[in-house]
Amino acid sequence: MSQDGFTDLRLNHASEAQEGFWPSFTDIMTVVVMIFLIAMVVLLVRNMELVSQLRSTVEAERIAAELARATGKEKDSLSSALHQAEERVQRMQLELMRLQDNKLVNETLIAEQLRAISGLSNERDDLLQQAAQLEMLRQSLEDDIQRRQSQLGEALAQIDDRQLQLNVAQRTIVTLEDGLRQLRERYAASQQQAERLQQTIVEQREDLDIVREQEQAAERRYLVLSDEFDSLKVKYDKLVKPARSSGGRHLIEVRYWKADGAYQISWREGGEGSYQPIRRDRLDRVLTRLAEAYENGLYVKVIFPENSGLSYNEAWEFTTHLHSKYDYYFRGDAAGSTATEDTARP
Repeated sequence: MSQDGFTDLRLNHASEAQEGFWPSFTDIMTVVVMIFLIAMVVLLVRNMELVSQLRSTVEAERIAAELARATGKEKDSLSSALHQAEERVQRMQLELMRLQDNKLVNETLIAEQLRAISGLSNERDDLLQQAAQLEMLRQSLEDDIQRRQSQLGEALAQIDDRQLQLNVAQRTIVTLEDGLRQLRERYAASQQQAERLQQTIVEQREDLDIVREQEQAAERRYLVLSDEFDSLKVKYDKLVKPARSSGGRHLIEVRYWKADGAYQISWREGGEGSYQPIRRDRLDRVLTRLAEAYENGLYVKVIFPENSGLSYNEAWEFTTHLHSKYDYYFRGDAAGSTATEDTARP
């Protein structure tokens, strides 16, 4: 070595160089052979793992295909998983082809590494890294296969449950059909009964019309008889009782009519002043107090305006009530009679 750090290639140093060449060459070739063997072993291990993975993938595909045929109703939901598995198989096949290409490339690289030992160490690191990745890929594929097997088991259990539900639903449909048939029969019977009831209603309405006509005829006869009775009663009173007169009596005038379906009452005392509206219960209290206050009694005059809207029975009931309870002439005769001459119409 020179002082500058370069090898001295002069003739006096040639013998020393020849003596150190062959041991170094033997060591280098030994390292090359060992690297070549290690590379071959790594490639063989990788090929075996790839073949095992391919077999596992093919077996998983066969299981998935059998499961797809066995589970017809779940075909749609599992078809996507099957397509994904097929895509994974295709990717694995492409990966295998790529690895085979890499194998050829690696073999070429090994041949080149016989000429360049320094590059083999880097290639060895790459191969080890790829082996680790393939190991991780193999582990992930095994986990995926286990997961899919569990999914297949769950799918089979779901198919069994759905078959049971289908059987229950079919039995329910049969029961509902029986119930529907019975309801239809009941509906038909109800229709027939409704028709009979409708016929009965028509007949009863006809009878009711006849009864109403009879009632109207009876009411007309009753009104005629009432008029005749009133005339006879007036004649009897004229013959038997003294004439009814307001002389010496306290005069009370009461107007009674119907407006918008409601009864209206107004009154005045002594025949002077204007008529004041009053309720019937209040009128009864006032007339009771006045009848007790005047010893000679009250002369109650009931007035029905024209177009009063009252029926004969309504006018009869109101007049009879006031006369029998408060009028001096009719008190004590509860049956009473209407003094038709007193029901003046202005």
